[in-house]
Amino acid sequence: MLAALSNLCNLEIYVRYVDQSEFVEYCLISNITEEIINMERKKWMNVDRFTAGAKLNELKSRALSVSVTAFTWSHLFKIGNLEVCVLLVGHMNGDITVWKINSHPINSKEPTKPHYLGKYSTHLKKITTMYWHQTTEFGGGLCFADLDGKMSILHVSQLNQEEANMDKELSFWGEADKVLVERITVMIYDNRTYILMVKRNHLIIYGISDSGNVFGQNIRNVGNLYIAGIYHFNNIILAMTMSGLIKEYTLSVSGERITLEEKTIPLKVDMSRQRIHGFFFSKNMVLFGLLAYPCQLSSFRKSKSFVNIFLFHNSLINPFQVLWHNESGSLRDYWDCFEALRLICLKDKRFPWLGLPHDLNYDDLSLLQLKTLRLLARLSEMVFNLVPVIRKYDIKPYIILHYLVQIKLIVNRMNKLFELRNSGENLSVFQMRSIDVQNFFLKEMVVKNILAKANVGKNFVSEIRHVMSIANELRYPPMIIGPLCLPPHADTRCSVSMMPILLVPVYKCPFCKVFAHEEIAKEEDVMMCPYCDVPMEKRDRNEIEECLKQAQKDYNLDSEEVKSVCFDDCLKEDISFSDVEENTSEYVIFSDSEDESNEKESKLRTLYLRMRDMSLEDIIQCDSECDEENNCLYSDF
Repeated sequence: MLAALSNLCNLEIYVRYVDQSEFVEYCLISNITEEIINMERKKWMNVDRFTAGAKLNELKSRALSVSVTAFTWSHLFKIGNLEVCVLLVGHMNGDITVWKINSHPINSKEPTKPHYLGKYSTHLKKITTMYWHQTTEFGGGLCFADLDGKMSILHVSQLNQEEANMDKELSFWGEADKVLVERITVMIYDNRTYILMVKRNHLIIYGISDSGNVFGQNIRNVGNLYIAGIYHFNNIILAMTMSGLIKEYTLSVSGERITLEEKTIPLKVDMSRQRIHGFFFSKNMVLFGLLAYPCQLSSFRKSKSFVNIFLFHNSLINPFQVLWHNESGSLRDYWDCFEALRLICLKDKRFPWLGLPHDLNYDDLSLLQLKTLRLLARLSEMVFNLVPVIRKYDIKPYIILHYLVQIKLIVNRMNKLFELRNSGENLSVFQMRSIDVQNFFLKEMVVKNILAKANVGKNFVSEIRHVMSIANELRYPPMIIGPLCLPPHADTRCSVSMMPILLVPVYKCPFCKVFAHEEIAKEEDVMMCPYCDVPMEKRDRNEIEECLKQAQKDYNLDSEEVKSVCFDDCLKEDISFSDVEENTSEYVIFSDSEDESNEKESKLRTLYLRMRDMSLEDIIQCDSECDEENNCLYSDF
């Protein structure tokens, strides 16, 4: 969800929507300002009989009470099985309202109604800045500041109830100096809480003990220019000025006194023509970015309204070592390391795997390490022609690593389905066909000698033998393994189950662009890309549901024939020249004769029956000089 506040005090909530043609738009699902007006208008009375002054004051009071000037999101929490987030809204009259927003279905444009949790009237005026800090599962502290420059903290709890509890407003900066509080953040270090506040070129730090009492304060002036952004990690605070100067402060506490050790970090960028708007660090702090825009009169005269992003690499962190020693079990939070390696390799004209052990045993690597090497191998092939001198190449080709990752993923999925079956759960027809297809794929990998080319052995062979021995004993529904068009051609396949996808795929990875079948969503709470470990995008297919139902009828799943129905994305026979000329059909194919097609179908059926019950040992003992056509019949899987 995306909340947006306009300069007309209108707060709206949008969601990202992707249609079947992959067109992305943000759709409005809720208008918070409208909800506030509808709630407040019930208290309003007729002002026609008021005097002119009283009527003006009443209308002004109404406008101030419904005008939204600031907002912030709370943390995510669960109520039962429902994920919930709270929107804390600041008003022009100093009030704060709390709205509960339930999780929204993925890729849905349906409007949602927020749930009102309560209102608190603060001692401040127009709220301009807000920041939420979680302290409990269903509560936390809300920091907020107003137009006069005052800052307070409000304790909020019971967010999981029908009405939130808001009390204990504590004033931190009570002086109305008319200097806006532009940024507020909270830092935790050494079991103590520190509130960081920015007022123009002043950085103000409050220390709060475990009991909630303020034990110290420190104010630092960074220079003659405003602070454009702050960032903190451990006990380090970074303050960026609009001129591009970075001040690093090391926080320490001696007794009850907060001390700051200051250091200036120079940047090798000419900022004389730029004005800093902000800065950011990536997830693992390997990339540092500056947001800047032109500020000279010549830039405005030439209508230059673009924003520049200056990207820096943190030389203190080796992105390859961060990836290689990743113990999270996922690549989801490590994509900044891959991007840093990509930029470094393009700039320095070198390979990304420098530091990889020379005696690496691929047979002992985990799935996560194989995924990492797969992406590094792809990056290596991208920069291969840029490297001036290649003395050694200490990583396997991308396609070999891709096959190894596929084998690991298939073995894990088949074991998971076998466990479900052993627990008494009936597997669906889709799942049984998926096991059959993936069992054939494993046999194909052995036939193609992929394991020997990858120099893997004991672990891979034992894992494949285990799942293959179980899969060969199962009874499967009729399997569709070949297309109607001959010779066979590649079709759209699910990256998780290897099953064919009819018409428009529902799930697609935003990074590597692989697809997933909608049946897989019944097995997973969140659809994750098997290669990238990021959530897959869901595309809307409501507009083609009728077409899909008809396609399901045409797709004769109970047929014993070794065929599959081809749809509009396939090459067609019997297309007239006029259809091609008028763009009615995009492709023409000259297929084989009917006798040749029947002969190939017969060969396909024979090969299927031969390989269906073969064990790993039988495949290894097969004649290595098999017909090349038979060896590649299943390459589309």
